[in-house]
Amino acid sequence: MLILERRLLVFPPKDFLDALRCFAAEQDTPLPDIVPSGMSFDPSMDPAVTIRFPPIDGGDFRKIIFAHADVITALTSYCNNQNVPLPSNTSMRLTKYNENAALMMETNNPGLHVMVIDDHKMMRNLIKKLLVKVAPSRITEACDGQDALEILKKPDIVPDIIICDLRMETLSGVEFVRTLRNDKSNLNCCTPVLILTAEQSRETHDAVRKVGATKVLTKPISAADLNKEINLVCGYSSAT
Repeated sequence: MLILERRLLVFPPKDFLDALRCFAAEQDTPLPDIVPSGMSFDPSMDPAVTIRFPPIDGGDFRKIIFAHADVITALTSYCNNQNVPLPSNTSMRLTKYNENAALMMETNNPGLHVMVIDDHKMMRNLIKKLLVKVAPSRITEACDGQDALEILKKPDIVPDIIICDLRMETLSGVEFVRTLRNDKSNLNCCTPVLILTAEQSRETHDAVRKVGATKVLTKPISAADLNKEINLVCGYSSAT
């Protein structure tokens, strides 16, 4: 019997900014020692954080971004520096709680869980074959966006990343992402979503990202490239 335990570690804005400052300093790219003029955080995107600083001596505004994986590293390092104990053998995922940054920690996690959404079974099977390099321990399938939304309401369905087709008849990838992001009661509302499409127009890609897709990937895609994108955006790491 596998017992899965989830914990949520929430970082108020001051602690969140302090964690990012410490991380930047450790990378020899310290942040300006002034109050930011603005900061945006979206755990479903990569980069996940954008910090804006006012101009100095009449210069330009500075914009500094942090990749998804770097934010997780910053928060875990900050906990270690503050002597906040973190459970061992724990997987971590970046998320939000009441608009604050948070780490969702799962003990005894069986491994990477991927959801695949496509209205053609042949394409779902192809994507599953491409996933061989990331070797997910669990794959959940949905035949369209509406089916996926229903599945994601189940308490035992918490994928680490979602791979979704763009053009589907019942509910498109755009409508799926928009609906999922707006449902703040859903535990999966911030889960990274990779959209696959054969369309290459910049306008289409920008429109899909605007509704909350983490990244838009153009078909065909190789197993190696898909593996790389999953590692970059899913924000899934293990603490030992």
